[in-house]
Amino acid sequence: MKIGIIAAMEVEFNNLLDGMESYEEYKILGIKFYDGILNDKEVTLSLSGIGKVNAALACGVLINDFKCNFIINTGIAGGTKPLNPKDVIIGNSICYHDFDLRVFGYKYGQVPHMPQEFFPGDDAILLVKRSLKKIGIDYKVAKIYSGDKFVTSLDDLVPNNYEGCCFEMEGAAIAHVCIKSGTDFIILRYISDIIGEKSQIDNYFEFETEMANRSASITLELLREI
Repeated sequence: MKIGIIAAMEVEFNNLLDGMESYEEYKILGIKFYDGILNDKEVTLSLSGIGKVNAALACGVLINDFKCNFIINTGIAGGTKPLNPKDVIIGNSICYHDFDLRVFGYKYGQVPHMPQEFFPGDDAILLVKRSLKKIGIDYKVAKIYSGDKFVTSLDDLVPNNYEGCCFEMEGAAIAHVCIKSGTDFIILRYISDIIGEKSQIDNYFEFETEMANRSASITLELLREI
C-alpha cells in the first residue's frame, strides 16, 4: 500500500514531515510533495494549501504521479452541536456546501454525473476505526461539508439539518477526486471551534495549533496500525 497524506496548512503539516525518516522533495503544479518513509510505511506527504482547488490538485498528483492507492486527509474543522472542540471525527459522508445547480434539477451540493455525497469505502472506515480504537483514541463519525469559505453562521447556508456536522475547506474535493479515480480514502477532522458561538473565532485561534498538532500525532499513530 502506498499512502498519500494531504494537509492544508503548515501547522498541520510540519509534525508529519518531522517524522519522516528519509524523503525526496518535489514541487509539482506549485504544490510541495515529500516522498519517503514514515513509520515504516511508503508515504507521500503533501502540503496542499487551503481550499478545494489546492486540495484537488494535490490529490490528483498523489494518485497519478506518486501512485498512492490510499489517501488520508487530516486537519482541523469547525463543528456544530452536539460536537465539541477537540472531538476527533471520521467523515462517513462528505459533501459540498457551496455547489448549487438545483435550477437544473440537481440536488444541492451535487456535481453533474457525481453523487450528492461522497462515501469512503467500508474497508477504509473499518480500518481507521479499528486502528483508533487500538491506540485508545475516542472518535465520532459525522458528515463533513466543504466549501471555499470559513463558516461562521449556518444562516449563510441553504437550510438543512446541520446538527452534528463538520465544516472545512478541502475534504469534499479530495473525496471527489478519489471517487472519480477509484482510490480508497479517509477524511479525518479535529474540531477547533463550534460554528455560531460568540467565542468561535477566539476558540479557533486558541485551539488551532493544539488540534493541528493532535491531528499530526494521531495520523502518525494511525500509520503504525495500518
